[in-house]
Amino acid sequence: MNNLNSANKEFKNILKKRNMLSDTMGEDISESWMRCISTGLDPFKDPKQSLVSSVELKQIKEKNEALRKIVIPEIELLYSQIAGTNFMVAYSDENGLVLDTIYDKTCLQGDVGKSVIPGSIWAEKVCGTNGLGLSVELKKPTIVSGKEHFFIAHEKISCFASPIINYDGKTIGIIDASTDSKSREQHTLALVKLATRSIETKLFIQKFSSELILSFHPRSEYLSTTSVGLLAINGDGVVVGANSNAKIMLHGLVDLKNENFNNIFTNSFSSIVSDLLNNKILKITDHLGSSVFVVKSQNFKENKIKENVSKKTYACKSCKDTKIKREKCVLIRSTFLETNNISVASRKLGVSRTTIYKHLN
Repeated sequence: MNNLNSANKEFKNILKKRNMLSDTMGEDISESWMRCISTGLDPFKDPKQSLVSSVELKQIKEKNEALRKIVIPEIELLYSQIAGTNFMVAYSDENGLVLDTIYDKTCLQGDVGKSVIPGSIWAEKVCGTNGLGLSVELKKPTIVSGKEHFFIAHEKISCFASPIINYDGKTIGIIDASTDSKSREQHTLALVKLATRSIETKLFIQKFSSELILSFHPRSEYLSTTSVGLLAINGDGVVVGANSNAKIMLHGLVDLKNENFNNIFTNSFSSIVSDLLNNKILKITDHLGSSVFVVKSQNFKENKIKENVSKKTYACKSCKDTKIKREKCVLIRSTFLETNNISVASRKLGVSRTTIYKHLN
């Protein structure tokens, strides 16, 4: 309790000395300042620059080489999109260690260009509250503008950062843009977030290149954007991967990983896969009643999918005498094979479990 009171007192003293008000700071920023104070950082001194050796930097770059091949073109594009002068973009690993940077000439000659360099560590506990370090800490997009920086040495710049999240939900890097511009903050953050979403999409497609990847969104015109949900489906119609957008849009249904497609959507996988493979845009509905548009996301080896879908399901012996009985029986048996669960098949078809059992026997 004494430590907390001491930190609160120090927090107020710093605000007073810097002519700032606590109620103008967001909760994320004020909590970051409190962590900095608890760590023993002094905002009125120059932050200590923490650098790894050139040998260690080379090793870390080599370790992240596959990711860097995707990231570097994206930060080059991001650099070209951000208007103005005296700005830079950077890519760091998940710990805030800067691996790659691009500056304009003005920035290169200033404090930012001299301190945000490959090999420098911008974790919050080292450099105080800053966009890159705060994004590492919170694992979400951040803006740290002007005096929101803990160190007064950084209070003339604005930082915009966004984490790169992999298919498993883990932060694997940070994209950061820093500038002395006091305008277009939301615009700049939007561009940084767009860069990270593009990287995440490319990583997802690369990871699941041998599976059927589906893009879906409630609005068809968004299917070509980075806001789509992505599902990787194997040859058995089972979800083997889902991006963060998919998890948000399908929240409340099931744990997506290793779940059968038919337990997520009311449209059976076998009934739509042929159209999907032919690049048709379809409208499907999930089991909570929400509709989305879905389309195949990339080319892949389709043999396994086609082989599984083309397997014939036959009617049981007692249902072969009339066409109506045969069709009903085939529907029940195929639905069970797709779901591999009698209760789910029963709910899906609107028939009793006993009826399912009868046709399986």
